[in-house]
Amino acid sequence: MRSRLLVSGDAARTASSIVAHAQLFRVGIVCDLLTAIGVVILNLALYELRAPAHRSLARLAALWRTAEASIFGAITVSSFVVLSILSGADHLQAFEPGQLQALARLFVGAQSSGYVITLLFFGLGSTTYMYLLVRSNYVPKALALSGVGVSALCVLFALARTVYPASVAAAFAAIGALPVVALVLLAVIFVPIFAFEVNLGLWLLVKGVRVPERT
Repeated sequence: MRSRLLVSGDAARTASSIVAHAQLFRVGIVCDLLTAIGVVILNLALYELRAPAHRSLARLAALWRTAEASIFGAITVSSFVVLSILSGADHLQAFEPGQLQALARLFVGAQSSGYVITLLFFGLGSTTYMYLLVRSNYVPKALALSGVGVSALCVLFALARTVYPASVAAAFAAIGALPVVALVLLAVIFVPIFAFEVNLGLWLLVKGVRVPERT
């Protein structure tokens, strides 16, 4: 939702777009906050489900996912700052319009960096949770192992995006320029990654698991 308002390499047009669609920008903030709330609830459920397999590892995973939710909630502050900078308030008259636009774009970029950090902690927590899912035999082992692989890829991507941002951006640009046939083949590879959480969620909702009682 927010990406529709951003104009790459043009702070002035980005600022104008955000001002013109301020309500949509606020809806994006609400979605981020609801996501952070949902992660907290999900984290509690995942901990209760995996703790019988190995309590210490489950606690570690829960802490990583808690860090994820905390960072995700915190970076929404950048969005409020962007709206404040572009509000035209009297105390901002000391700044030139170009300076305000550049500041707004800076905070938008800071939020994007925050998403990368969030993804790192998500990947660490999810990898640990999925490993415990493999050990617990609550779901088919193939499904659990695919979760380990997908989560580990998130960690690797976040690290690569941090260390080699230009290379990752160039890779995505190259992928976007590929013919439609090549993009379809890439979709065949990546669709299972996105489908994993849906499949796992459906299994837990429909099939369910029997969690051993704590003693």
